[in-house]
Amino acid sequence: MSTIRLAVIDGTGPPGPLYEERMRTSFCNQLREQLGDQIFYQRGPLLLGEEVLTEARSAARWLKRAHEVDPTVRLMLAGYSRGGSAAIMAAEFLESAGVPVDSLFLFDAVARHRYRGGQVIPANVKFSRHGRRCHNAEFVEKYEGTLRACGWLGGVENPTRPLFGNTGLTWRGDGDHQPAEVFLGSHGALGGVGWKVVVEDNTCEQQVADFMSEHLAARGVDVALTAFEPVGEGAAETHPFALEKWLMDNIYEFTLKTADKSVADRVHHAMQQVHDFTHGLSGSGPAAS
Repeated sequence: MSTIRLAVIDGTGPPGPLYEERMRTSFCNQLREQLGDQIFYQRGPLLLGEEVLTEARSAARWLKRAHEVDPTVRLMLAGYSRGGSAAIMAAEFLESAGVPVDSLFLFDAVARHRYRGGQVIPANVKFSRHGRRCHNAEFVEKYEGTLRACGWLGGVENPTRPLFGNTGLTWRGDGDHQPAEVFLGSHGALGGVGWKVVVEDNTCEQQVADFMSEHLAARGVDVALTAFEPVGEGAAETHPFALEKWLMDNIYEFTLKTADKSVADRVHHAMQQVHDFTHGLSGSGPAAS
């Protein structure tokens, strides 16, 4: 097959060097390590998701330049979590420029940002595959309260991320697309960064690695994704970001989806203040997606 260029946007995680540590085994980072100069990798957005639009534009510009240099190069995108929505958005920018996208690979893509777009796979994408987590009520309930944040809020988190609705489940055009493949595991496991507390995550990561490796190979991408031992400690994890994360879960789910722009802007400003406050409490970052 012809030469490829793959733009990859990883999932949300903490700022600074801690991100490299937390996301070392992510499937997106594995693509970076194995593909060298064929890939343009961007770390995922921070907690508020403000970087989604900028990262989507950067990915689209990089791929467009490759297309201008050699129109026979096959352009590809991949993304995990919010990075998946950014990858779809990049494909939309390329569609507007009349640039085709050969392939799109999504690892449990979610939106959770205030921008338009990044929801529906556009018609310029010839091929896509998407692996998403299971939303089965019994599975979600099983892990309710297993990730404890900090006692002063009494906050708990669920590694299945029940408030994270998926994006990239529909498409336009007549490309080779399929309904998202469903895997029983946490949101982290779908991106290669699972939790020890979720007993299904070991198997889930292996299944996702096999699924995506097969489809990447079918598109001429010579990689072998690997499932690593989950490292997240679940209830042992503590950090001072519970208020921020609890607010963001609920604000994005119940307010920003329906509010008009003026309300959304005010809410976002308030969330930025919460973000700045909580990051002043500790030098460490919140857990990854």
